[in-house]
Amino acid sequence: MSILFNLRAFVASTCLIISTNSCTLSVGQIEPDPDLGVEQSGYLIGKVTDPSGKPLSKATIYTNNTVIKDRGAETTSAGDGSYKIAMVAGLGQWIAKGYILKQYNGRVYKLLLDPENDDSFTQEEKPVRNFQWKLQGHVPDLSLNLYYGGSAELYKDPNVEDMNDTENVEFTFQPDGALIDGSQGKTLKLRGGKAGTQNRNRLVDIPIGRYKVSAVYLPTGKALKVKDAWNDDPYASSAIIEFHGTEESYRANQMGIGFRE
Repeated sequence: MSILFNLRAFVASTCLIISTNSCTLSVGQIEPDPDLGVEQSGYLIGKVTDPSGKPLSKATIYTNNTVIKDRGAETTSAGDGSYKIAMVAGLGQWIAKGYILKQYNGRVYKLLLDPENDDSFTQEEKPVRNFQWKLQGHVPDLSLNLYYGGSAELYKDPNVEDMNDTENVEFTFQPDGALIDGSQGKTLKLRGGKAGTQNRNRLVDIPIGRYKVSAVYLPTGKALKVKDAWNDDPYASSAIIEFHGTEESYRANQMGIGFRE
């Protein structure tokens, strides 16, 4: 008698023992949890979608307690984007957060998910918290200078005396291939923040992708030379630059752009 026949016989006999209802199981097939997406006391549920609104699987959703500053339970979204987390009673308020790990051009990126509702909740509320992966946008806590897009640090060549006003240096980002979500993206024209602001010498909220970068100094209209500031590449009229991923945590979702006359 084959191993597969023995397995089917075991499943059939087990179903008869534990239930009087019909039971069907295909070998090698995982049955979906029928309670996913159903509001229940003691559980956090929700759905995760991608930038186009389609279900997103394998996203990580977890809970944080507002008093006990430590990470709670976590789970991953199913094929239809749904998830479900059992909560501990009697521990007060919780907040749900999420992220995805996405491989792109040989690198892995950790990308925060945008909560439809970032309010805290209790175990008794039958909470529902949906999330979406967004390419751009400010994170809900506006006190933080954090965005769903990547950022670019601007480095003027130390041998150049002027051009300290990066708000007058316009950088053009032309997508070189599809963006991280598979979309085609669009050409961006960005300038650094004014002197004394949080984003001086920095460009923020750029959709993660690979870009052909060029620059011009607006007061004179003169084209500048640029390079990947974190590589040993020479200056050129344009440069292909990518964002760093999780391989460098302190530079994750960032790129460096050097510029000069």
